[in-house]
Amino acid sequence: MSKTFVLLAGAALVALGSAASAQEAPGQRGQRNADVTRAQVVERVTQRFQRLDADRDGRVTPEEMRQARAALRERMQQRRFDRLDLNHDGSITREEMAQAHAQMRERREAARARRGAAAEGAHRRGHHRFAMRHHRGHGRMGGFGQRMFGEQGYVTLEQMRERALQRFDRLDANRDGTVTAEERRQARAQMRERMRQRRARAQQQQPSQHGEAPQRSQ
Repeated sequence: MSKTFVLLAGAALVALGSAASAQEAPGQRGQRNADVTRAQVVERVTQRFQRLDADRDGRVTPEEMRQARAALRERMQQRRFDRLDLNHDGSITREEMAQAHAQMRERREAARARRGAAAEGAHRRGHHRFAMRHHRGHGRMGGFGQRMFGEQGYVTLEQMRERALQRFDRLDANRDGTVTAEERRQARAQMRERMRQRRARAQQQQPSQHGEAPQRSQ
């Protein structure tokens, strides 16, 4: 059997790509944690809408969203493949795979040293939560679903901007027109507290597993 094999698709490529993406996360997290103004939100939403509106009719449909997600997945897979294909010959050898593993282990160890054990654990938990949200959203355009497009079956730039600004206003606690990293942390803490309270109420409403079931009125 040849020592060279081409990875068209497979678990090994996905796993290695996920690990490599995790190494890129610190810079991306830094950008996400930067202060954001309303004008920047409007600009980013406009750019995103233009990327999604493939036929330039001023509307984004579920089909256009699916196409955009498929194109993004394809680009990510290609980048992951290129990262592993060290000599860029269109195939990945076992030696290249082993070398990529070694490089990623070195980067992980360096990242742990920089961030410390606590930050690393928080990152892993955050990555796991993102993966679970992505899994639950699969097949529903990443969780947007029908709620994003409504009964009309599409979303306009104005609607997308309005929803983004509504979220911005919820995060902008001091109403100064800028959302900071601290305001985002506060919003996440409040959301976790609301989720905890909802779980507590749901558990209280559930009948005891060992007790008698509620009797129906005659």
